[in-house]
Amino acid sequence: MDVLDIAVGVLRCEEEICLSLRQKHQSHADHWEFPGGKIEAGESIDEALKREFIEELGVQTDNWQPLIEIPWVYDKKGEEVSVRLHVYQTYDFDGTPHGKEGQLVRWFNQNELRELTFPQANQGILTALELGDRYAISGRFADSEDFSARLDKVLSDGIKLIQLRAKGLDEAEVLKLAQDNIDAIHKAGAKLMLNGTPEWLAQTRADGIQLASNQLFEYDSRPIGKDKLLGASTHNAEELTQALKIDADFILLSPVLPTATHPDMDALGWEAFAEMVKEIPVPVFALGGMKTELLNQAKLNGAQGIAAISEFWK
Repeated sequence: MDVLDIAVGVLRCEEEICLSLRQKHQSHADHWEFPGGKIEAGESIDEALKREFIEELGVQTDNWQPLIEIPWVYDKKGEEVSVRLHVYQTYDFDGTPHGKEGQLVRWFNQNELRELTFPQANQGILTALELGDRYAISGRFADSEDFSARLDKVLSDGIKLIQLRAKGLDEAEVLKLAQDNIDAIHKAGAKLMLNGTPEWLAQTRADGIQLASNQLFEYDSRPIGKDKLLGASTHNAEELTQALKIDADFILLSPVLPTATHPDMDALGWEAFAEMVKEIPVPVFALGGMKTELLNQAKLNGAQGIAAISEFWK
């Protein structure tokens, strides 16, 4: 099946994002969408986005940066069509966006996006926008005060996704840590994932659950509601497939590079990582041996960003 390459642009102004409404004569009528269009022969993604935003919204754009790639197959009048959405974002534009093709164009605060109706293929974009490109996983801490102090450092670094992973504590102790720190996390505009079981969410205001790879096959469908985030930890193609089967919102794939956390596992390397995530329609974080200076390399290989313990939990 031939794949149609589509350039999709997330135009940003501070905390707001520009969207257009699909018209009555179009498929997915009355759905909001991120502007963009087909990449013409010989065009780069950057060139396609600059052209589309002039043609559709009447604005000059620059400095487009990759956000996520989404492979998708949809039905068009009984025929399957395969597309690849190359999603980029920028804050750099000149002019006032307006619907040059008769479409409604509006700015929305990023926090409002989940309340809108989008084509299903756009769900991965919404998640990518929420998560940021760094995922901090808690490491060792002496006591609850030490945990909070280390957490404050993570939040001050601007990290928006945090996993509470405390294997030496029992359920009650983990939930108390979550409850004691959730206000500070939310005040910073960040989200908290619990490394535990779905049942824990009923007892805390955490934003989601991170399932370990050995938990994935306990479920045949999504074990939590769509109002919470579901993360899945994976190491191979079989686990990636299972993560998608249970409708994970995002995935960790490891170990990309050698790491002390999994000394018994061979590192995947960037080439294998890129190949494995190529057909994954949700954000994937690279885990294992990650350092901040590898962030751009991770993105160039298809990652949402990097996840790490020691690099962030200092």
